[in-house]
Amino acid sequence: MSTTEHNFEPMTTGMVLDRSFRLYVDNFVLMAGLSAILNVPILFLSFLFTAGRIDPLHMNAASVIAIIVGAILFLVAAIIVAPMIAGATALAVSDIYLGKNASAGAVLSAAWRKLWTLLKTQIVVGLILAGLMLLAAIVLGVVGGLFSLISPVIGIVGMILGFFAVVVLVIQLFLSYALIAPIVMIERSDSGREIRNRSWRLVEGHRWKVFLVFLVLVVIQLLISGGTGIASIISAILNGIASILLTPLSAISVTLLYYDFRIRKEGFDLEMLSQSISGTATDA
Repeated sequence: MSTTEHNFEPMTTGMVLDRSFRLYVDNFVLMAGLSAILNVPILFLSFLFTAGRIDPLHMNAASVIAIIVGAILFLVAAIIVAPMIAGATALAVSDIYLGKNASAGAVLSAAWRKLWTLLKTQIVVGLILAGLMLLAAIVLGVVGGLFSLISPVIGIVGMILGFFAVVVLVIQLFLSYALIAPIVMIERSDSGREIRNRSWRLVEGHRWKVFLVFLVLVVIQLLISGGTGIASIISAILNGIASILLTPLSAISVTLLYYDFRIRKEGFDLEMLSQSISGTATDA
């Protein structure tokens, strides 16, 4: 597999995106292959549902059972696929970034062993975000109701401002936990609390950078998805292929951000140089 040079230096947002694309292109077979291995089952299930054209007005028992079984399989595949792709790709990118050889079998095996850690940590983060949104909705409802007693206009304006404040807070929390996959796979941590705290500390002070990287990737995804707005079955297939091809980009970018923040906050380049010198001395 291709390797990359040891550029252990702080990266701008543009550099992160540029190196992500270059690393993806230079290692396209590995990156796209990892995504395809894990995404093809979901694409297949989506195709079956789309091609089936089930009419809700003319369903029988067999159709209902097929929908339920398909939905369960789809959900299970989706739950497993997301952390598996993130973990396997993060480890592959790390190996390439550090000048090592990366193989699909090795990184998938490692991601499988860490699947429960990846899954439980992301579930907890999801519950934290969901709980925050629920609490915010309750508070906004109560506060908006109280303000409405004073003036309906004040109540509406207050709820709108409160809504945007909650959105900003949720986005900040989401960005703060963006480095979960590389931390789990590269640092081999198993403690969910430590993983979340570690991600928070590394991202702290650089949330805008993470946000801009994600924004660019989302825009690219939307542009490509928007360009496939044709017949339903063909569109589903094209969207699935686009997802397979684009999914690795976010994992690559997140992993490069992980190393960028370590370089900035922990002198990662000096650590690597120290290990290299130590290894040379030992060999001598």
